[in-house]
Parts: sequence; structure tokens; C-alpha cells
Amino acid sequence: MRSLLFLSLLLTFSACNDTHKTNTKKKNIVKANAQDLTNLDTSAAGSKQNLINFEKGKIAMRKKLSTGIVLKWIERGSGPDFKNGEMALIDYRLGTPDGRIIDGNNRIDLPFLPFVVGYSMQTPGWDLAFTHLRVGDFVKIEIPANLAFGSKGIKDILAPNTPNWLFVKVLSKIKPSIDDNGIRAWKLTEGKPFKLDPGGVKEVAYEFVASTPNKANAIVARKFPRRFVVGQKTTVPGLRKILKNALEGERYYLILQPEQAYGKKGYGQSIAPNESVFFLMDIVGVRTIS
Repeated sequence: MRSLLFLSLLLTFSACNDTHKTNTKKKNIVKANAQDLTNLDTSAAGSKQNLINFEKGKIAMRKKLSTGIVLKWIERGSGPDFKNGEMALIDYRLGTPDGRIIDGNNRIDLPFLPFVVGYSMQTPGWDLAFTHLRVGDFVKIEIPANLAFGSKGIKDILAPNTPNWLFVKVLSKIKPSIDDNGIRAWKLTEGKPFKLDPGGVKEVAYEFVASTPNKANAIVARKFPRRFVVGQKTTVPGLRKILKNALEGERYYLILQPEQAYGKKGYGQSIAPNESVFFLMDIVGVRTIS
């Protein structure tokens, strides 16, 4: 499933289409409230009913989109909103209408995870919903099956044609460390120091998963690292610029515009011509070569 791939690496009361009302006063909220999603994590008896009933008496605002997605705000934030290509830090649980939790950042013992909007990191319903969210939101998102895992489902986890319930707290928006000339980059982890030997050339070994707004996991380059020698043109321009200064152990989220990615030609059946591309990239080795 898409979420596990990235994890292992990482409401009006009367709904109408794309409109909303609220019965709450504006608050100066920049982070999600203190209500705790860990209440949904227990495997004790009655936990399924706990998820099913979690929203009761808590919904402050409701909105139904033309796609069939329903957003139910438990609390509405007043921080910045999100556009495609921006990063949110989120605390989330993914459930189903029968009361099961099938995914969440708690599964890998992390308090939050980064999510880049609009690039198929998760199922289509996530990207469509997040453009309606802002920092400070605590929301239940009901995603129709066709915008979740569809007719395939997830083997041994999720039956075909099952809607998803996404409970999410939007903790913050993270600015990229680089946002220039068609390259947007977030460095998620720091690397080890490296000193180039005299007379040598730097070689970088890296792995990545590339997705686009229309296709998750369009290119998966794992297990067998690709290698880049500084000064050569063996990968796309945007990656060359990042890899030139990369250090072992670094992890990046990158969005490359077409001119920095695969340009007018695209990449086979994976990347369409003139398509922007999201990369989750890990630097697995750096060395000097003669």
C-alpha cells in the first residue's frame, strides 16, 4: 500500500458541494488542539466502537466536496492553508467504517510525519482533501472507495471497495530549504561529514521513489542504488544539483518542475511529458573515486 511504502522509508451540518458554514468563532490557532488520537490506538475490546463513535458531539464544521469526500472538523485551525506542492506535518490514523485502524504514524512510533500535498504520496482522496485544510485543523475525512484503494483493496488488510476514514491533525507547514529555479527541496535528515581526497572525484550512491500528481510510485529505484559522479550528466538536472553537495545519510523530499526533471520527453510510460515530479530520495553512500 502507498502509505506503508512511504512509512518504511516515512463540514457544515448540512453539506453542499464545495461550500461550508461554521458555528465556531475565529481562534488564533497555529497547532492542532490537545485532543489525543491515541484514543484510537487501543486494541482493547470496544475499540472499534470507539472509532465509529469518535466524532459524536465533536463536529464543529462539515463540508462535502463534489468528489464525494466529506470533511468533518473537530476543530478548525486558523493557520495557513495548503496548495499542491506544499508540505504539512501531520499526526494521523487511517481507519475504515467498521471501526478498524489500518495505518498511522504511530505504527512506526513517530509523533508525526511529513506529507507533501498533490503528488500521490497517498491515495487520491488525501490530495483532494488537503487543499481544503489549514494548520491547526483536527478533522475526520471520509474518503469514498474510488478515491481510496478502490476495487483492488489491500491484500489481507482491506477488502475491495472499502471507504477510508482519515483522522488527521495538521500540526504545521514546513517551508522548503531550497525553493528556486524549478527545484523545491526539504532536507529531512542530516548526513555524515565527507572530505574529498586530493585529485579525486565525488561519487554519490542514492535511492529514490518518484511520483507525479497523476501516478504514485511512477519510478521505484530501491535495493540497487544508482550512482552519480559529480560533473557527469547521468541523471536529471535537478537531482544533479542536489547530489553535487549531498552527504551520506541525508534524506530529501524534492519537487522538480519539468525543466529540472524529465522535460518535454518524459520518461517512458512512467512520467508524462512536461510533468513535475516528486522524489523521496535517500543518500546511501558517498566516496572519492579516481
